[in-house]
Amino acid sequence: MDRATLLAPDGGKPLQIPYRRWHDHPVPGTDFPDIAAATVDGASARAIVEALAQRLPGDIDVLAGIDIGGYGLAGALALRNGLGFIDIRKVESIRVDVIRRVMANYELGSGVVMSKGHRLEGRSVAILDDVLMTGGTAAASAQLVRRMGGRCVTALFVFDLIGMGGRDRLEREGLAVHVLQSLPRTDG
Repeated sequence: MDRATLLAPDGGKPLQIPYRRWHDHPVPGTDFPDIAAATVDGASARAIVEALAQRLPGDIDVLAGIDIGGYGLAGALALRNGLGFIDIRKVESIRVDVIRRVMANYELGSGVVMSKGHRLEGRSVAILDDVLMTGGTAAASAQLVRRMGGRCVTALFVFDLIGMGGRDRLEREGLAVHVLQSLPRTDG
């Protein structure tokens, strides 16, 4: 079933974010909000990127898009702001020399990886993904960036699923969490 959320970013005109909920995905009792309905439309995608830009600190050098929902958004936001872009992928989806962070949960499977070729030493990196659930993928991604010498204290998301603990987990990891819209865990 298609849904849309409305929010007014920083006092601006209301922003409509279309999405579709995947019932009981990735686990029973959780309905994943898929933003493909928004990103396929140029005006909606641009509005999301603009809303994320309002929450991006001015000292960021590089945006790290998390596999897979964060790729396009991070790339678009990086281009908009003249920033660097890197991708953080799920294990086995990248074939270069990598560093890896393994955390066992349904979000990560075998973990996340990043190319060792990224030069992040001393650079400020923000991570970006479409949905924040438990925070496992985002926490592992921030840890990878830090292992590469980057300073990672910012995480951006389109949606946050309420009651899954992701925001608290990331704040304990030292990340400032910025979310466009919080949604209930299930579409109920």
